[in-house]
Amino acid sequence: MNINFIDGQLFYITGKLVSCMVSIFIVFQYFDKKYVREYNKKQIYIGWMIICGFVNFIIYLFNNPMLNVCFWLAAILLTSRFFYYYENLTKKKYYIINLIFVLAISTCESIGGVAVRTIISLVEVNQSEYIVSFIYTISCSLAAILLYYLILQRLFIGKKVNHVSVAQYTIYAIITVYVLVNIGEILLLVRHDLSNKEYLFLLADAVFMIFINLYLFYLLDAFAENRDLKYKLDLYERQAKSNYEYYAKQIESHRTALRVIHDIRKHIDVLEELKQINTPLEIQSYADSFEDMVAPLLIKQYCENAILNIILNDKINYCEKKDIQFDIDIHEINIEFMKPIDITTLFGNLLDNAVEACENAEEKRIFLKIHPFNGFTYIQISNTFSGEVRRDINGRPISNKGRHHGIGLENVEKVLKEYNGSIQFLIENQIFMAEAMFS
Repeated sequence: MNINFIDGQLFYITGKLVSCMVSIFIVFQYFDKKYVREYNKKQIYIGWMIICGFVNFIIYLFNNPMLNVCFWLAAILLTSRFFYYYENLTKKKYYIINLIFVLAISTCESIGGVAVRTIISLVEVNQSEYIVSFIYTISCSLAAILLYYLILQRLFIGKKVNHVSVAQYTIYAIITVYVLVNIGEILLLVRHDLSNKEYLFLLADAVFMIFINLYLFYLLDAFAENRDLKYKLDLYERQAKSNYEYYAKQIESHRTALRVIHDIRKHIDVLEELKQINTPLEIQSYADSFEDMVAPLLIKQYCENAILNIILNDKINYCEKKDIQFDIDIHEINIEFMKPIDITTLFGNLLDNAVEACENAEEKRIFLKIHPFNGFTYIQISNTFSGEVRRDINGRPISNKGRHHGIGLENVEKVLKEYNGSIQFLIENQIFMAEAMFS
């Protein structure tokens, strides 16, 4: 065996470099999927990844496990503290989960390393320490990739990636078989003395296998997420269209009622005159009953926007039936610049959620406030609720109705984004509050 032309160091350095790149990529992908970035500029995160990767590679070359552990502890704590946040976790729990994740990745790498070391000890491998170390390092990285995408994402990231189709699992299985075959091929090759070209082929094949598998798994996850987003978008559009059509019909219904009421008003005026000139009690009773009968046809005007008025009257009527106190405070606002379908999406979803949440509360109360504020429109919807409110990784309350329910709030955020707006959710003393602002 002769690899003096590279003195074995090429295998050693390449193995460490690849392992370092894989670890950094997995850790930062985990942070990106699970948490929210503190900064908008991608360059900041690319720069921090490069710094972590470079430092990690230098530490790898010292071949000191304790030093490597200290690096990862420091890197995870610094990344958690300065680059990402998760408002629904306590600070202590936030850091602990991230450290456990890195420990889990290390365990996955160890599983791959132990498996390959066991195989190497069982078969006759006549290679230098550098080659054996290279195979061990590559196997650790492959195990980390496989177990991260197949298991750890489901355990640590959760809902964003928990829907995987049978076809995707099939492709996962094919990739896994491909990895195992390639490892077998490498172990078969290293049992014999190789020429310089064969050593280079071994090196290139192993590196190619690592990155092609990392790319394929990443691509599959992106396809799955894209399919999920397309399905959600379809639900958004259908929900928004359904809401808009419902309230558009309500508007037409109220317009018809108003035309009828216009003529009835004349009769009411006549009855009022009769009441003033000592008409019999029967006529007064009839007039009062007639007014009560007509009153529900009158839509109360809370603002100048027809769609919003219909939505508010509809929700108030429902709340009256459910014994829910609904208070409204609307100052002079102008939302005519908004598309009607966006108004139904924004206010319809927020009010539906508020009504649904307080229906089971002991004290059923909703308060809606809409005020102009420095060129913006400020919305505050607060409601009572019972039990606890669970939130997703973006801070949105989670619906208890199952998968793809609760997409209304995502749709609300989508609408607000179109109008340079944002929304936040607060909880205090069994009061849930949604505050939105847009221009």
